[in-house]
Amino acid sequence: MFSLVKNRLFKVGVLSVFLVSFLLLPVSVQADQNKMTDVQRTMLINKPGVVFISHYDTVNLVIQSSAGYPQLSGKTYTVQSGSMGSGFVVSPDGYILTNGHVVKTPEKYLAYQSLMVAAKDILKDLVKAELQNQGLSLSDAEIESYMPQILQEVGGEQQFILALFQSYEAGEVKAEKTKTDIYVQQGTFLSGKKLPIEKGMKADIREVDFEGFTDEGEIIGKDIAIIKVSGSNMPTVTLGDSSKMQVGDKIYVIGYPGVPTFMEFLSKESQLESTTTSGIISALKTMKDSSQVLQTDAAITHGNSGGPAFNEKGEVIGIASLGAVDREGKELAGFNYLRPSNVAKEFINEKNVKNESGKTDQAYRKGLDYYEKGRYSRAIKEFEATLRLYPNLVEAQDYLKKSQEGLSNQPLLAKIADYLSDTTTLIIVIVVIVIVVVGVIAFLKMRKKEQKMEEKVEQLEHEK
Repeated sequence: MFSLVKNRLFKVGVLSVFLVSFLLLPVSVQADQNKMTDVQRTMLINKPGVVFISHYDTVNLVIQSSAGYPQLSGKTYTVQSGSMGSGFVVSPDGYILTNGHVVKTPEKYLAYQSLMVAAKDILKDLVKAELQNQGLSLSDAEIESYMPQILQEVGGEQQFILALFQSYEAGEVKAEKTKTDIYVQQGTFLSGKKLPIEKGMKADIREVDFEGFTDEGEIIGKDIAIIKVSGSNMPTVTLGDSSKMQVGDKIYVIGYPGVPTFMEFLSKESQLESTTTSGIISALKTMKDSSQVLQTDAAITHGNSGGPAFNEKGEVIGIASLGAVDREGKELAGFNYLRPSNVAKEFINEKNVKNESGKTDQAYRKGLDYYEKGRYSRAIKEFEATLRLYPNLVEAQDYLKKSQEGLSNQPLLAKIADYLSDTTTLIIVIVVIVIVVVGVIAFLKMRKKEQKMEEKVEQLEHEK
């Protein structure tokens, strides 16, 4: 009798353990397959909050006077020049931080850029005017064919641009900016493919602390800007404490460096895929105005300006701002500088802009949590919620597809566990554990009684 009870209790315990194991093991296997490193997860969470910024200036170049060529006086050349940079969203309602020099071009630099764009047209008109003075006339096609020779005679295109700039400084050419257009692009999906860079969302410049550079290359101002797009539920990043950074700390920079973004052998669909580089804080230095900069060996170049640098916790600790150059103006690889995040925090606090996450961030991160755990049906719900809040979140599209594929290949028991809520699963596990514990206790009590009975039987037999 006692042996029978013991065997039954033992079987209940064993079956209970197997039930828990079969319920949870498939999910555990899926979770192991989807497990990300801390760095992978940090970058995946923060990439959606990093944006590509394009900057266009429209300028009228007006010839004030041209010695020997009065027919050119008043001639106007309308040109558009542009630049690119990176930035990051600090609030769900569309406030974005970047460098001041990404969205503001000081007057003399703007004039130089505009003259670069218009240089060949100005030279053609000068040639026409000279021919007119000599009583000659050539067609535009003929002048175009002579342009290489003409440029050589004036010392080359760069020398001619410098001569034009000297005319600007002398007041002979006036540069009148008519408008500045700033656009923000994050990337969108069309039939499962990322679209190449287009103009994107129009941004308004709200605050800029930047007045250009000194002759020695020192920045005048904090070189920080706040721009605003008309958005809601935008993915964001979190500003950290740059004062805690020490030499040797690991960092990650996300942005849109110009050359890697637009390499000719790359597809246009990959233009909106941001680039991540890594390195360490290699020095803590100060500028001549006593402001601090963080030196890093992480690769940063034109286009990275205004983009965030993250610590290993995924917090922004700096803004990519400066690169070292030699006396000839060539970049020195491995020596770049970040504006501290604490300067940015002070700046946005002064302007009453709050750095905060929103509903999109919460849903997206929950989706990644469930995906890592192999809980595909729940991950799908969160990614779908993410995309309802913010349809342009490319990474949510990627992981929604991965979750759907994972669900279709998921074992039955894993699907059951996935379908159950975390609370239900916990209750089942607790109940099973209680059954096992009660069974073991009952077994031990029965075993103890059985031993006492056996002892009495032995004692009676001994007395006989």
